[in-house]
Amino acid sequence: MKGDDQEARQALLAERRARLSAEQQALLQARLRSRVPQAATTAGMAPAALVAIQPAGPRPPFFCVHPAGGDVLCFQALSHHLGSDQPFYGLQSRGLGAGEEPLTTIEAMAAAYREEIARVTPGPYHLGGWSLGGAVVFELARQLAEAWGEVALLAIVDGTPGPWPSVEDPALEDESDARWLLDIADYLERLWGIDLGLSPETLRALSSEEQQRRFLEGLKQTPFAAGASPEPLSRLLRVFRTNVRAFRRYQPGRYPGRITLFRPAAPGPEATDAADLAAVADPTLGWGALTPFPVTLETVPGDHISALAEPHVAALAGRLRTAIDEASATP
Repeated sequence: MKGDDQEARQALLAERRARLSAEQQALLQARLRSRVPQAATTAGMAPAALVAIQPAGPRPPFFCVHPAGGDVLCFQALSHHLGSDQPFYGLQSRGLGAGEEPLTTIEAMAAAYREEIARVTPGPYHLGGWSLGGAVVFELARQLAEAWGEVALLAIVDGTPGPWPSVEDPALEDESDARWLLDIADYLERLWGIDLGLSPETLRALSSEEQQRRFLEGLKQTPFAAGASPEPLSRLLRVFRTNVRAFRRYQPGRYPGRITLFRPAAPGPEATDAADLAAVADPTLGWGALTPFPVTLETVPGDHISALAEPHVAALAGRLRTAIDEASATP
């Protein structure tokens, strides 16, 4: 049965990839091989974070910030469902490409991304971020507002402005990679339908070197085999750790504009009791305290990860497209 499930999941992934445009499939293959995107480095310039997932169309471009892992492949399905007339740019972490150094603060990430989106459009800006990307895109919008840039839409998909104070994370100081590898494996399974067959008990009993080897062995049996080598995985783990540390240090300021929060209907397996209690006490997840306006709440199907996966992502895309339309029409 396990083999049948694995085959079914891989067939589903192949079906999803087949629906992507030729340009999107090329982007996927380039990222899996850890190549620098076409929009990236030129002589004397910093590595580019901007990834043109779907650059064509007459609508205002939408810029979406990476989650903790730093990659933007998670936005492929969302871009697809938003339509071929909706330009969609992902902002991925520096440090994923060979020779790049990750940015170590949320403020530095926002400042770098601000420079890059300004090369695409002078605004008004339509911005979004998922998970940890919610904090980064909030800081990006805040910096734009301080510089008199016009933010038409700030859309946050199930993110918070900072970690819950009662939730400690000793894994940040743990030399073992197990926690991070298990998080990536969970992401692959729930977003892409790929089961690497890893258990916490088995992985934590191994050395860090053996943990990575076991993870890569599992990855080689999937459509992501092109990225199954030690160097890209080491860069990914470094970016993951760096982003989470930056998030835990971030102290958000006030933002003078409106916020639209997309909240999944179901709590994911990663939800903690403390987070659940805080969400009940504050359905805005803390964003309401940072803006003078009421937070617009949009409930979408799925949980923290599956909201961006089939079949739920279509509903998220429909709500987001409406939000872009309404923000564009607002004088």
